[in-house]
Amino acid sequence: MPWQIITDLEFPSGIPKFPSVGILEFLENLEFLGEKSIEKNLANLQRTFIAHNAKTGEYFAARALFCHKGIYYFFDGKKFKISNSKNELLKGIKKELNLSALSEYLSFMSAKKSFFKSVFELRAGEYLYYKNGKLKKGVFDSLKGVGILDCDEKNLEFLKSRILATLEKQISFYHSQNPCALLSGGLDSSLLTALFARQSEQKVQAFNLAFLDAPHYDESAFARAAADFIDCKLHSVNLSKKDFLDTFYASDFNAEPLADSASIALRFLCEKIASQGHSVAFSAEGADECFLGYDLYFRVLEFYRYDLPQARYPLISKDSEYLRRKALGLPIYGGFCEVFTRYQKELLFADCKDFSIDDPILAYQNDYKELRQMRYTDFRIASEGIVARKLGAMSDLVEIKTPFFALAKLALSLENPSPNYKPKELLKSIAKEQGLLSDEIIYRKKKGLSTPFLEWVLKEMDASGEILKANKILGISLFSEVFVRELERKARRGRFKQHLWSLLCFARWLGKHFG
Repeated sequence: MPWQIITDLEFPSGIPKFPSVGILEFLENLEFLGEKSIEKNLANLQRTFIAHNAKTGEYFAARALFCHKGIYYFFDGKKFKISNSKNELLKGIKKELNLSALSEYLSFMSAKKSFFKSVFELRAGEYLYYKNGKLKKGVFDSLKGVGILDCDEKNLEFLKSRILATLEKQISFYHSQNPCALLSGGLDSSLLTALFARQSEQKVQAFNLAFLDAPHYDESAFARAAADFIDCKLHSVNLSKKDFLDTFYASDFNAEPLADSASIALRFLCEKIASQGHSVAFSAEGADECFLGYDLYFRVLEFYRYDLPQARYPLISKDSEYLRRKALGLPIYGGFCEVFTRYQKELLFADCKDFSIDDPILAYQNDYKELRQMRYTDFRIASEGIVARKLGAMSDLVEIKTPFFALAKLALSLENPSPNYKPKELLKSIAKEQGLLSDEIIYRKKKGLSTPFLEWVLKEMDASGEILKANKILGISLFSEVFVRELERKARRGRFKQHLWSLLCFARWLGKHFG
């Protein structure tokens, strides 16, 4: 049989089965299948793979939703190359800069477009088929068209049982791989760790980050309390200023710019986890998206429901951007990770009139309403944007599994909650009814992982000077010096910190590859 799966991606339980045929038989019949048949056969795909037919030179690849390892390919109309590692893909390829990816990157801290010309990434829910110099792509799962589930009292009990069963099933897939857990001490990670501990025959090993140099950011005491209640072994790993900066300066694990500072902290933690012999770790990423854990959801909801006056909000504010989108009929919400607005980009590129500023939010256009629309946007960003990039960038050390994302379609089926809704009611109810966590853990105020990234960096360098080196490398006045220096002044006072960090990460990446 000439077809072979050539990636190093592991399947939870051997070669995955499609609804009617096994994967290798499916590949043997590819040339006889139409687009609809391919989509039907891929409908239940849970993993990501690349297959090659050495006899004919054909390639077939598919990327499941929320599989954080990406598939990357180079195609210039003549040469075709494909890999699940972008660093490997770039070897032997002439690197040419694609600045059209910059606008999306500035919006979402990462870009689906590549900064390298003729290099592409297969989007989550897409497949590709390469044969005889021709490339065909299609979509088999888009998260669109999910119906609404009636949430009466009877269905609430069904929902809780389904949530619990799904999480337990996702955890059980990886028992044989000696997994560990990422434990912050918050509701989401504590619940996931408790479910893991309830299944495990051995004492669960859990890891968290401590910030002894920055006590305001340190939540290790909460992680310790959760670990004691769950009865698991906690490894508390301290991240010092030196550790963070050393990891930042040596961030070769990112082939493309990635502006999530948590990726630096996570990289450091994954190095320690790998040194303890673990190759798989459970993360609670996805719980906020599924169960409306972000306060931002309810703040932006006002822009959907009410006609708020533009005059109330400064043009530079994100609120003003929400009103602009509403007037144009665009999705109002731009994701939990949105950074630069269109107006802010106009100020940034004020000295470079030829730079084209697009509307990256168009990629997340959908027919859902209000909170369902916001969830959809965040799920797409998580499956192919900043979350996937961050977690995928760790896979050479540790594969991070995110069981909560298996609940994405169920979450999308939930109607907008009542005005009395409290975030994560369902999770809190499960944790309490199952006796998995103490009330102190269940009802602790949400904080989330944050790091003193910019405070540490600004003490070490002239951030504006580093950013403006990009203009010299490119030979154009891409970034306005006036605006960049104003951003740094604001960042030193605690505002627009992520804006400055995004620019700094891009400038350092540009210097490395094209300087």
